[in-house]
Amino acid sequence: VIEKALGYGFKHVVYRVTTADLVASAAAASVNVAKLPVGAVVISAWYDLVTVFTSGSITALSCSVGVAADVDAFVTAGELLSGPPSAGRREIKGAWIDGDGRTVLGRFSATGGNLGNGTVSNLTAGKVDIHVIYTVAKDA
Repeated sequence: VIEKALGYGFKHVVYRVTTADLVASAAAASVNVAKLPVGAVVISAWYDLVTVFTSGSITALSCSVGVAADVDAFVTAGELLSGPPSAGRREIKGAWIDGDGRTVLGRFSATGGNLGNGTVSNLTAGKVDIHVIYTVAKDA
């Protein structure tokens, strides 16, 4: 995880997800990207596909960005097994205020098999960077 101060109270968090993070013995799993402080206002969220994911058994792999109660609160699901690197999804559904200090998650869903066996991933290559820019409301 890389967290950089951008000035004027804004922070930019980048979390790189690789096949080593996607080993769940299930078709879907979440990766913790950033723990937001109470009063955080998410300004922007997106992901950049650094290396296309590959697999011998998984036929589709999607990523969304959100929180536990709404796994696509910031970025709706997009495909990671196809498309050129850097073909990321950039979206935010309006500024989002967190009064509870939630954790931003990357949610990964596979079709055609489980992400892994609990220890080893069924994905053979791939990297995606998840980005979140936020600030903290002064009256929080």
